Amino acid sequence: MKKLLFLLFLPLTLSAQYAVADFIVLNKGMDSQYHKLEKVWGAWHKNSINKGEKSGWAVWKRTATDNDNENAAHYVVFNQFSSKEQMDNYINGGGNFSINNAISVMKSNLKGMSTGTIRKIVQSEQKIKKQVRTYHLQLLDATPFTGGDLKIGDKMTFAPMIQKSDDYEQVESYIAKPYFLQQVMNGKHRWWAFTKVINRNDQAYKEISHIAWNIFIPGAEFDERVVENEFVQKVLSDKISSSREMRNAQELTLVYQSN
Repeated sequence: MKKLLFLLFLPLTLSAQYAVADFIVLNKGMDSQYHKLEKVWGAWHKNSINKGEKSGWAVWKRTATDNDNENAAHYVVFNQFSSKEQMDNYINGGGNFSINNAISVMKSNLKGMSTGTIRKIVQSEQKIKKQVRTYHLQLLDATPFTGGDLKIGDKMTFAPMIQKSDDYEQVESYIAKPYFLQQVMNGKHRWWAFTKVINRNDQAYKEISHIAWNIFIPGAEFDERVVENEFVQKVLSDKISSSREMRNAQELTLVYQSN
């Protein structure tokens, strides 16, 4: 049942249970070059999906805010997997990965683009990216996804969490999820998911333990309360607040996808 409900960050595949999320900071003036880079790598990712090496791939652009620091991510790239074994195999290079083979795959799927042009774009990656913060994520819970397939331009929010109590994950599953599920059932929300950070690279923020994801329905207003009883509502709200520290939620817009 859980597997059928989970559609992770890009709700395209019903089997994705794990994901690698790369929060990418670009060097100044490199946005157009970054798009060229993702387009050629997109051809390789599509081939990887067709070979059963992963479940999906997507690039989302983060909406800038007034509070951004110099290392705020510009884009978030997701690679989705049906199992931890599949994810680990991808992380370890699939056993026989080589950049020359990757470029060959790109060329075969990018008609009219020469090997030299593709190689030049691929080799520009270090110049384009200032920093990449990588998180390995595992699904813990989710609502059904509603409203049809995602399309380019759709928006999603994510809220980084810092766990403060041992029962925090139960708080999300048994207090937060039922509330969001009710909004989904009432046609006021498209999707909610809760993920755990199970690994990260050296550049990733160490304090982030979990991330919550939401896809809202524009103009829809949520119910104000989890329950009608004011006392119970306060107890539940206090429990949620004491179980985790939530960082500012941020908005993403879907730019590229493949599944």
